[in-house]
Amino acid sequence: MTRKAKEFTSRDLNVQENSVCVWTNTMDDTLVDAYCHEDALGHRVGGIFTTHAMDNILKELQFKFPDKVINKEKIHNQMKIIKRQFTKYYDTFHQSGMSGFAWDPITHKWDAEPEVWDQLIQAKPQAAELKNKSFRNYEKLVMLYGNDRATEKHVETGSDMLKRECS
Repeated sequence: MTRKAKEFTSRDLNVQENSVCVWTNTMDDTLVDAYCHEDALGHRVGGIFTTHAMDNILKELQFKFPDKVINKEKIHNQMKIIKRQFTKYYDTFHQSGMSGFAWDPITHKWDAEPEVWDQLIQAKPQAAELKNKSFRNYEKLVMLYGNDRATEKHVETGSDMLKRECS
């Protein structure tokens, strides 16, 4: 009696597809650079990166990090994490209404005199955790997402828009 060989499916070949991918600083840098490159090529429409852009970003990361299991979902999730961190920094320093802060591209930190920090922390206690924390790629993320951040002066809800358009 002959045994029939087991047929392998694509699912069998992608066993690692759901494995955890631990992102390094170098991987984050490459990811942000890839997004910037695709943005410069015009592969973002209405603030959303095209499927073609995402394919290119995936290929670049897979090429540069062949030992890592990377797919579009992992890229999307990591970029959400990076954007969440960026939002915390951007909103704290750009919407504080305070001057005296300067971004240091060497240390990747916001720099200010101690009394300026004290004023900000008094006004926004959550700023204390950012005082000595570095954040890579901040300048690039400002170029990518800075215009997407609404300021209090320019915030408009859907109902506000309807009222304005119907007036």
